[in-house]
Parts: sequence; structure tokens; C-alpha cells
Amino acid sequence: MDRLERLKNKGLDEDEWQKSWNKYQQQYIRKRLQAIKYLHEGQSRKEVIVKLGCARESIATWLDMYDEEGLKGLTKLVKREKPQSLSKEQKAEMKVMLLEQKPTTYGIDRQIWTGKIIQEVIRQRWQVELKDSRIYDILKEMGLSHQKAHRDYENADKEQQQKFIATIKKNC
Repeated sequence: MDRLERLKNKGLDEDEWQKSWNKYQQQYIRKRLQAIKYLHEGQSRKEVIVKLGCARESIATWLDMYDEEGLKGLTKLVKREKPQSLSKEQKAEMKVMLLEQKPTTYGIDRQIWTGKIIQEVIRQRWQVELKDSRIYDILKEMGLSHQKAHRDYENADKEQQQKFIATIKKNC
């Protein structure tokens, strides 16, 4: 017995199908549900392929899923493990970079690392695009913290400061 015959023998519970349709908003799940409904209504595989714009192999896979687990099998969510954008080695290099170097080493006219600057250096070195939030997550994973940058007035020239203040008072 081929897949299509098994589908027709199994039947389709219209109420359960409608509940599944309403419950799952993901396009890929709805496409599976629609394909099974069309096939159950008597449309040919070719008609379904044209209507839904899917591959013949997809129809076969969906029929097998439906045959094995019914609508529950068709509505399983696809979970993909998102790969890290930076390898462990790159993260180790990044940690050394942050602890031992300055942005000027990478052609950036600043002395303090910021999220945006780290983002730019990662883009330059490894052609990887990361969001600010991901930068801070990586810092946390590495056991580093971030602080807001502020100006360092300790190293200021006191004599120059006094001259500046005198000039302002003179002009007021």
C-alpha cells in the first residue's frame, strides 16, 4: 500500500485539523497541514506541489510523518541549535585582545573598549556580525565585566586647567 492509500485509509479528523491549523502559526507547519488536507480531499501530488510550491520529497516526508504520528507528527516544531558565531579559539583571542591591547592596535582612534568598538574589531578580524547584547553575553561568559567609559581627569595638566579657567573668567 503506498503512502496516499494509507492516508485515505487513515482518514482526517476535520475538527482536530482545524484546531492544529489555529494553534500553529508557523508557515512550515501550516504548509504540511494544508498538503495533507489537499491530498485527503483527492487532489493529486502534482496539484499539491504546484499549489504549495514544495518539493515532491517534502510531500513524501509529510505523508510518512502523518502516517506514523498523525497530526501530532506534522505539527512538531523544528528546533535548530544556533551555532556560536565565534569559535572557542576566537573567543580566547578576543579575551587576550581586550585585556592586553587597546582599540588603537586595530586602527580605531580610541583608548577604551566599548561594545561598539568590540563589535567593529570582531567584524574586521573575523567577518562576524554580532549585536551589542551578544557582545556583553560573551564578556560575561569569559568572566569579564563591562563598565561605562568615562573621561580620565587624573592625568590632566593642572597648569593648563588653571590657564583655561583664567581665560574664561577674563572673557566673562
